[in-house]
Amino acid sequence: MITLAIGLAILLWPGLTLLTAAVLFGLQMLVTGVFWLAASFSADETGRQRWLLAVAGLLALVAGILCLRSPFQTLAVLALLLGATWVVGGVAEIFHGFGKSGWAVFSGAVTAIGGIVVLVWPVASLIALAWLLAVVLIVFGAMAIAGAISADRTPRAAKATAPTGTAATA
Repeated sequence: MITLAIGLAILLWPGLTLLTAAVLFGLQMLVTGVFWLAASFSADETGRQRWLLAVAGLLALVAGILCLRSPFQTLAVLALLLGATWVVGGVAEIFHGFGKSGWAVFSGAVTAIGGIVVLVWPVASLIALAWLLAVVLIVFGAMAIAGAISADRTPRAAKATAPTGTAATA
């Protein structure tokens, strides 16, 4: 039921969903930064590792603050990173699949084209991805509800005559 409700909420409010995701990402970056900074003061790490953890922690804190300060810009950057990743990954998959697998080449082409679409229309792409997530959650939620309703629908007469497994065998 909760999965279905979340799916419906995402479908009805994709913009709010994306804004919430950006804020949660910023909070996650803040928490990560705090943990990395704390780990940099640990006596278990060597000097170089401590220094790298401290720098990574400070960068994560700054990134978290920037994400919380401007969540819509965070979404734009994440969309651009997603698109660039899909383009590069798709091209790599195309080259890797040449002469080996036509399906790999096809998959790489679809991935690269998807990345280009995300780069050209980042906001519309994020909304479409939110809607896709909503549809998946609605379907999963409806399936879970249907499964719960139809569970244990064996007629009582069949249950009464079913063997219990307690009979002795010789």
